[in-house]
Parts: sequence; C-alpha cells; structure tokens
Amino acid sequence: MQNDMKGIIQTAVAEAVEKTLGRQVELQERQLELLGKIAQFLGIESGSTPAPKRTPEPPPASKRPSAPATGPAPKRPSSVRVRKWVKPEAAAKPTRAGPAPQRSRGRPRTAGRTVASVPKSSPSPAPPVAYEVGQEVRYKQGRGAFNATVKAVDEKAKTVTLARVSDNLKVVRPFDKVTPA
Repeated sequence: MQNDMKGIIQTAVAEAVEKTLGRQVELQERQLELLGKIAQFLGIESGSTPAPKRTPEPPPASKRPSAPATGPAPKRPSSVRVRKWVKPEAAAKPTRAGPAPQRSRGRPRTAGRTVASVPKSSPSPAPPVAYEVGQEVRYKQGRGAFNATVKAVDEKAKTVTLARVSDNLKVVRPFDKVTPA
C-alpha cells in the first residue's frame, strides 16, 4: 500500500512538473517570437550572439595610462550600428572685462535704513502732546486701537500710564502710540 501511495505521489508530481515546464516553454517561445519582431523592426540581425555591451569612450591618450596591447579588437557586424557614448565637453564661457559685481544677499534694505547716512540735527518736527491726568485718549497696541483715560504721565521716560475704558486695564504706552481722543 505504501508503494502504491509513493507511486501515485510521484506520478502526480511528475504531471505537475511537466505541465509547469510546458507552460514555461510556451512563454519562452512567445518571448523569443516578440524579441525577433523587435529586432526585425530595429533592423538588427537576429542570431544567437548576444549584443555587445555599451561602454563609454575611453579618455584621450594623454590622460590614460599606457597598457600593453592584448591584440586587435573584435570587429562588429556591419549591420549593427553602435553609438559612441561621449561626454560632451562644455564650451568655454566668454570672459568679462573686470570683476563681477557684488550681489547683495538676504532681505532688501528698507526705506528707513537707506537714509541712515543723513545726520539728524533736530528731533521730530512735531513736539509730543502734553498729556494730563484724566484726559481721554486713544492708544495703539498690537493690531488694535483702544479708548482710555490718562492715569499718570512720565516725562522723563516719555510714557503714559492709561486705564482702558472697556475693562479698566492699566497699561503703560510710549507717547508716540497715544493720541488725544
């Protein structure tokens, strides 16, 4: 019984292998047929010899170290065109007369910085407004402007202590951020 099982298994395996090999042979034949059509389209003679590998053209003799000659190079069939892989050398760029101009890097200068060389003989044309305690003013902070009343003025530091009208928050702002209401 064991011999029968062994024979049955061997037969089944042999059939599966034969079926697989037959399918592979069919696929290979189809691939060879397609390769032949491609070779015919490209004008290459189909044969059993593989195409030679493409190699880049060797450097000029002045840069190449001398090597002993091993014999003549094998000739290629005349029907096969071979491209030579040559690295194109860059053409010499025309030279300029004089040094290259210096280019600035980074952010462009703002208008305020470009006039920095002009000496300032007098302070701002309009003198700051004198603020009084209890005066209604508007001040700027961040992106907003708020109504407030003056609580204290510091002439030496040029700041005003304000109480915001909306929530009575006390803030200290410089004179230039505060305007009379």
